[in-house]
Parts: sequence; C-alpha cells; structure tokens
Amino acid sequence: MKIRMIRIAILLIPFFLAPGAPCFAGDNTVVRIAFETVTTDFQSFYLGTSNLVRLGIGIAADAVPANTNADRWIRDKYQQNLRSGGTDDVAKVARVPGMALVAVPVTIGAYGAGHLLRNPTIREWSQRSFRATIVGAPSLLFLQSAIGSHRPDEGNSHWNPFHASDGVSGHAYIGAVPLLTAAEMSDSPYRKGLFFALSTLPGLSRINDNEHYFSQTALGWYLAYLSCKVVAREDTAPGRHTRFEVAPLPGGMAVTVHRVF
Repeated sequence: MKIRMIRIAILLIPFFLAPGAPCFAGDNTVVRIAFETVTTDFQSFYLGTSNLVRLGIGIAADAVPANTNADRWIRDKYQQNLRSGGTDDVAKVARVPGMALVAVPVTIGAYGAGHLLRNPTIREWSQRSFRATIVGAPSLLFLQSAIGSHRPDEGNSHWNPFHASDGVSGHAYIGAVPLLTAAEMSDSPYRKGLFFALSTLPGLSRINDNEHYFSQTALGWYLAYLSCKVVAREDTAPGRHTRFEVAPLPGGMAVTVHRVF
C-alpha cells in the first residue's frame, strides 16, 4: 500500500510543481518544470556533499541504540512505566498524520484549497510538503529493508540487512514532513519550535503503540528533516530570521538555533 501511494504521488508531480504554468495540448511546459524541480531536489539530496554527510552521520548515530540494548531498554521502560490509557488516546490522534492514505489526500486537498482561496502560502506549503515526501521516499524504502531490523513484538532492533522491512518508521517520516515544512516556512521562532515539537508526535505514537523501536522512529524523523531542508527555499526576505539545525548524537538529538538580525 505504501509503495502504491508513492507511485500515485509521483504521477501527480506535474500538477503540484508547476502551478502557474499554462496547460495546453502539446505544451510540455508543466512536465518540463516539474521534471527540473524534482531533478534539482534529488540531486541536492542524493548528490549534495553536505546532505550526504548529514545522512551518513544520522545513520551512524542511529546504529548505536539499534545495535545495543538501548532500544530494548527504552521500549521496556516506556511500556512498563509510561504507557497509559491517556497516552493511547493521544497516540490515536498523533498517528493519523503519518498514514499515507491520509497525508496524500490532505496535501492534494490543501493544494486545491490554496488555489480556490488564492492563498499562496497554503499552495507553497502543500507543494513543498509533497516534494519533500517524494525526495526522501527512495531512501526511506531502501533503508527500511537495508537495515532489516524487526518490530518490537517480532524481535530485536539489531541491524540484519534485508531480513525485514521495518528498519525505519514510515509513519514517523510521512507524519513529520508537513509539520517540518510548516516550521521551515515560519518566521516566528515560537511557531518554528512548536511545529518542530509537533513533528515528533507521529513517531512517538509508534513507540507508544509498540510498533517501532526508538531508533526506527528517530531515523524516520531525521529523513523527513533532511528532505524538508533540501526542499526549503533559502530565505531572501530582509530582516531577521531564525533557523533550527538538528544534529544526531549517540544519546539523542542536538538542536541549535541560529538567529540573523
């Protein structure tokens, strides 16, 4: 189902990435612009040195909890001491943005609403969310199998290449993209922080539901973060702006804030 939804999304690329281009019979403007946009995104993600370094660091850091007892320890402590009816209720809501059958229609609907309302912000948010989802999808699908670790109720989180396809949480990835995109588009540091915090909830819901280990959800979120960073347009507006940078560490994540006045 996940692969099918990604194929559908790829077919919709021309409609999202060239919103202002005229569409006449025999006119290839829309397809050309869409192809150029996607090509640029993919080149930046898969060939850009800085992004490859960040991706490599993230995967290496993720290997620490995955291949030690840390993942199992986190899972046991959470399930035994923190999980409750209240966290289950929150997880029921938090997991929804990570469902492909929800995320894709919502993105399409938001894009259409942006056109009807003539709201460029909504259109840009939906387009950038769509592009980020597409650009990181191949790495997500590959790493899910290449890492090959199991779900908590099926085995441990140790890497076992190509023995399973649960090495990265797809829910964490899909659910984080639109919220991280909103964070990238926000000028207010408070809204940025809020959207960053909310972007972790789909992944946390999978930990709560005992569907994924910490390392699997963390890597899914981090792939979404890198995808949104690649797609984000550089802020050229005058005045101050704030940028959040995230670096993976063996014990978690380090968040730095860079403010330009």
